[in-house]
Amino acid sequence: MRQREGERISVPARSRFLTHGARAGLAVVLLHGFTTSPEQWARFAAELYERGANVVIPRFPGHGYRDRRTRAIAAVSADALIACAAEAVDIARGAGERVIVAGLSLGATVAVALALERDDIARTVGIVPLFGLRHLGRRANAVLAALLEALPNAFLPWDPTGGAGQIPAYGYPRFPTRLLAHCLRLAETVQRRAAAGDVPSGELPLLLNAHEPACNNMLSTALAMRWNALRPAASTVTVLNDLPANHDIIDPTNANARIDLVYPCLRDIIEAPQRATGPRRSVSGDFALRDRVSGDAAQIHHRHLLSLVQPTR
Repeated sequence: MRQREGERISVPARSRFLTHGARAGLAVVLLHGFTTSPEQWARFAAELYERGANVVIPRFPGHGYRDRRTRAIAAVSADALIACAAEAVDIARGAGERVIVAGLSLGATVAVALALERDDIARTVGIVPLFGLRHLGRRANAVLAALLEALPNAFLPWDPTGGAGQIPAYGYPRFPTRLLAHCLRLAETVQRRAAAGDVPSGELPLLLNAHEPACNNMLSTALAMRWNALRPAASTVTVLNDLPANHDIIDPTNANARIDLVYPCLRDIIEAPQRATGPRRSVSGDFALRDRVSGDAAQIHHRHLLSLVQPTR
């Protein structure tokens, strides 16, 4: 991957392979978010490496350019993102006995989509996954995706007020609406396949922020419920209750990131022994991936699916 990255890619944004020089028991692929780069994972990756894992951090196409206002990212497709992640998994297969993929936001969506196509990923960890924008249900997100695909591409600032406090130096200050549309389409594909009975073969833990400002947590929760209906114990959901309203919960340069809470929890999820999951089963009747879980279903769901992580002080 690094051989294809020339001077146009900034040094912190280049793909990384942290290897001990031999095959390890665990190889981890870390997928970054929308308009960021591998630097987002640098500190956490170093911790995994020090604990014995080999770690692969690919740079998604169109990301990480020295010119942070590049228009190259607008031409990136969902297929290109998945192909990039697949190449990283191929590298990880040779570097570890067990392969785990973890992705943040868009990276989580790509990770789950890839897991639907492969049976060599032991665990796919979705961190604040982009399965739909907050305040929009599944259908509304699909309509928005179609609208953004039909309209000419536009670049919109992450912070319309002009501030840049939460935009990392290795990321872009704006995003293309066309790639956002592709991301939402990919999320809809994952949900449609779940509704049709498709579930990845490996484990599917999700890590959510209770105060998530950008993505729809209920769509993530509904997906986990569906996966568990298809294959018992396929998915678990951990909700961090003590985080501020902040989407990038991984980057230590983000002023609102509480990595003192997030990193230990994420390490536990990644390094946990492989759990036994039930056989895949067919579920009769239609299953609607609802926008919210309410009433008694919500109580049962929280009791049996969510692990509520209490504040640590």
